[in-house]
Amino acid sequence: MVRARPRGQLRTVPATIAGMRPLLRALRNGEAVGLLPDQAPAAGEGVWAPFFGRPAYTMTLPARLAQLTGAQIMLVFAERLPRGQGYILHFRPFEDPLPDDPVEAATRINQAVESLIRMRPQQYLWGYNRYKAPPGSMPATQPSPAETSPS
Repeated sequence: MVRARPRGQLRTVPATIAGMRPLLRALRNGEAVGLLPDQAPAAGEGVWAPFFGRPAYTMTLPARLAQLTGAQIMLVFAERLPRGQGYILHFRPFEDPLPDDPVEAATRINQAVESLIRMRPQQYLWGYNRYKAPPGSMPATQPSPAETSPS
C-alpha cells in the first residue's frame, strides 16, 4: 500500500507528530494535503467524537492544520463506476470554519464523513474496527464488544 500511494506529485509522510512538519510546510506553500479522517489515531492524538451515533476515537489533525494555516478543509471521495469504467471525484468543501474546541471540530468532521458515506454506502471500505480504543485512551462510556463489531 505504501508503494501504491505516492504517485506523480504526491508523497506520503508518517502518521506521527514528525509528519506534521511537512504537512504544515506544504499548506503554508499553498499545496494541498490529503488525510484519511476515519483512521484511528494513536493514543493522545485524538478525541472521542460520535461516528454514526457511537463514540469513535477521532483524529484532531485536520482541524489543527486548518487552524494553524487558515487552509480550507475539502472532503473528497472517489465513486467507482460500474464495469471498471473509472471514477468520479466528488469534492465537498466545509462551508463554515471548524470550532476551536477539538471535540466539536472532530464531531463536525465525522458528521461530514458520515454524509459522504451515506451518499454511496456500498462503496465505503471499512476493513477495521473504527470504534476500537487505542491503549491508554478510553471513552467516557466504553461500548460493549458486540457494539464494536463493524456492520
